[in-house]
Amino acid sequence: MRKLFLALTGIALLSISAQAQKVYDFVSVEKQPMYPGGIANFYKYLGSEIKYSEIAVKNKTEGKVFASFIVEKDGKLTDVQITRGLSKETDAEAKRVLEKSPKWEPGIAIGQPVRVRYNINVNFNLNNRGTDQKANLTKPMHRYPEYPGGQTKMYAYLAKNLKYPAQAKKDGTQGKVYLSFNVQKDGTLTDIKVMKGLSTETDNEALRVVKFSPRWNPGLNNGRPVTTKYQMAINFTLS
Repeated sequence: MRKLFLALTGIALLSISAQAQKVYDFVSVEKQPMYPGGIANFYKYLGSEIKYSEIAVKNKTEGKVFASFIVEKDGKLTDVQITRGLSKETDAEAKRVLEKSPKWEPGIAIGQPVRVRYNINVNFNLNNRGTDQKANLTKPMHRYPEYPGGQTKMYAYLAKNLKYPAQAKKDGTQGKVYLSFNVQKDGTLTDIKVMKGLSTETDNEALRVVKFSPRWNPGLNNGRPVTTKYQMAINFTLS
C-alpha cells in the first residue's frame, strides 16, 4: 500500500547579508542557534560570568544592553557587536562574556548548519549584583513566522489535507516541491509561488494546501509584526 510521507523545512528571508559566506538573520532559519543545554543554561552562564563594575554600581547603572553576534557553523560566537549600549562598562562586560561563551548548537537551514546573526538583550539589574550576580536574557525581539501550534501542528495539517495526485502515483513521481510565500503582518499567506517544481500535479497540490492554510503567527522584527518572505519544501514520497 502506498502511503504519503511529508517532510517540511522553512526559512524566512527577512535579512540575508552578503559576505564571504552567507549569514542568515536570527529569524531566518528553520532551527535557531541554541546554547548547549538550552536557554536555562545560558541564564546560568551569564549569571556566573557577568560582573557589575564598580563604576556601574557607583553610577547606579541599570538597564539593557542590546547585542548581536554570529553563531558560526561550528557553534563559535564571532563578530560580537553592541547594537544599543547602556554604559561603557556594561557594554564592555556584555561583549566580554559573549565572546568567551562556550560553543552553541548552530542554526540549521534546509538541513545544513549555517552562520546565523543572533540578537539578544542582556539586562543589568543592581538588585542582582554581588556574590549571586545575575544577567537576564530577555525574550527575543525577532521571530520567524510559524504555523499556529508549531511544526507538529503543521505536520498534522499537511498529513490530513495533502493528497498524493493520482497521476503522480502512476508516474512514480517523488521529490520535493519548493514554495515561497509572504506571511503578512496579520498571518495571512500571500504571493504563493513554486520556486522549484516536481511535476504539474504535485506542484498544484502543494500550492492548494498552502493556500488554504490557517493564518500563521507572523514574523517579528524589533518586537513588531512584519511581512516576511518564507520558503518551504514539501516532500512527496511513495512507500
